[in-house]
Amino acid sequence: MEQRPLELTVVSAEGLKKVKHLSKMDVYVVVKVSGGESTTEQKTPVHKDGGTSPKWNHPMVFSFNESLAQTNTTLAITFRLMCCRTFRGDKEIGEARVPIKELLDGAGNGNSAKYTTYPVKKPSGKAKGKLNFVYRFGEKAANAVPAYPLVMTVMNPLYPPSHNAAVPAYPTVGYSYPPLGFQQLPVQEAYKPAPQPPAGYPPVGPGLYSTPPPA
Repeated sequence: MEQRPLELTVVSAEGLKKVKHLSKMDVYVVVKVSGGESTTEQKTPVHKDGGTSPKWNHPMVFSFNESLAQTNTTLAITFRLMCCRTFRGDKEIGEARVPIKELLDGAGNGNSAKYTTYPVKKPSGKAKGKLNFVYRFGEKAANAVPAYPLVMTVMNPLYPPSHNAAVPAYPTVGYSYPPLGFQQLPVQEAYKPAPQPPAGYPPVGPGLYSTPPPA
């Protein structure tokens, strides 16, 4: 599934309905992609005393399935404009809903940033005010495939190992042999026999003898 980034800058709003009457409204915007397989949400900072014409110039980035956006008009960016209130909870001023397909059609084949304006509708559905934002689509990118765990093996630099040593198991899928960084020694050095100890000397190591072990 290919995902495509959508870069947004929520610029400003104007002509909004006043829902706070004793002082200027403190306004922020909740932005989300809805109608797809999942919903993601981000917020702008609050513009203190922004009133009916707040400004943010706040950037954010979303990603979406472009194939789904081309065929599903319910896949949209929703901007909910909210007024901060201390005692009774924040109140919704209005909402602007923008189908992503409309933005794709408006962008055409270019990747340049586009400035656009959409009407803000009050909870009753009546339009009041407008929202200004800038958008730009990034390049498509396939979902990242989880990487297999990296298995590290300590290896004897003299390869192949002696017949007495256990041979480590190496993965066979996605690997080449010899491993990266392995330096093959010249044959005469790799198989150079070890010095022989005097007769009767203890074994060189566990299971290895300088002379055949006694019967």
